[in-house]
Amino acid sequence: MEERQDEVLLGKEVKRWPVELAEALLASPLSWGPPTYALGIGYVDDPQLEDQSDGFIQLAMCVDSAYDRHGEAGQWANPILRQVKAEAPYEELSTQDLLDVVFLSWRGERFCDGLIRQREPLLRAILQEVVRRIRSDAPPVFIVQKSDTTENR
Repeated sequence: MEERQDEVLLGKEVKRWPVELAEALLASPLSWGPPTYALGIGYVDDPQLEDQSDGFIQLAMCVDSAYDRHGEAGQWANPILRQVKAEAPYEELSTQDLLDVVFLSWRGERFCDGLIRQREPLLRAILQEVVRRIRSDAPPVFIVQKSDTTENR
């Protein structure tokens, strides 16, 4: 039986997945999420403290089409997040699926302020696994999408 290749579809205009950025995010203890704001309360986290939210957003945006692959994004991602939380093996998950969870968590921050900070330990575990895979003898293949823009003549 032929083993299926681990492929990841990159976002449009992304030439390569920035493993160095992932390693820098993992190496720093600074939070990945922006300061949490609760309506009627104000900031839950000190907005003056430094964080890595810009780097995390840049990394999350490198993957594209997660909504196309997973219609009910939250329902699809939750079992993976539970699996990571339980520290169950997740080798059977594709690198695309792991990075889709990162992307969908970033997008979920728009609707649930503080989501990235809440999920950060799980997201760190996911990125550690992705980096491990990239640095392995059989790394995933990253597929560059072509831009939708065409010249009008």
